[in-house]
Amino acid sequence: MSAAATAALWSRFAGGLRGFLARRVPAGVDADDLLQEVFLRIHQHLPELRETERIDAWMYRIARNAITDAMRRPTRIDAEADTDALDAGDDEARGPVGVELASCLAAMIAELDEPYRSAIELTEIGGLTQGEAARRAGISISGMKSRVQRGRRQLEERLRGCCRIELDRRGGIAVAEPREPGPACVPCGPRCRDDA
Repeated sequence: MSAAATAALWSRFAGGLRGFLARRVPAGVDADDLLQEVFLRIHQHLPELRETERIDAWMYRIARNAITDAMRRPTRIDAEADTDALDAGDDEARGPVGVELASCLAAMIAELDEPYRSAIELTEIGGLTQGEAARRAGISISGMKSRVQRGRRQLEERLRGCCRIELDRRGGIAVAEPREPGPACVPCGPRCRDDA
């Protein structure tokens, strides 16, 4: 595939993909670096794109996979930089607690009952709007909103059943300490396991 084709895709989609990545990357990962990685994957795999696929959906799937890969990588968290970012009001700075909880939430989402699991996967992980998710699921927008709200409530109940949560003054998670494992708790990280 030619560099010109990739350059054309860059000029058309880079802004939207960068915003998509910036809203979802874990702390310690630069959205611009990840955008470069996404476009490298796009360039490498563009010949594999099937004619029946929408190129934008295919590119966003690559971006979601890159985010998942970035969340699996060990990241170096600079505590002083995190504090500075929080003091500056940066909502994207999740800190080490948020990064660790992200892996727990993935395990908890997988345990949700249908149709709530699918609603959360489409909107929170897949990045679809609730309207887009409703069209994909073949239901009304109000039906999808209801599923997402119930799914979020179930996730919160599971998380609070598994961890003692304290919020900071901005509503972000400041403390998440595991409770004794119970029926709602899915062992998801080193702090949740007996050998931690």
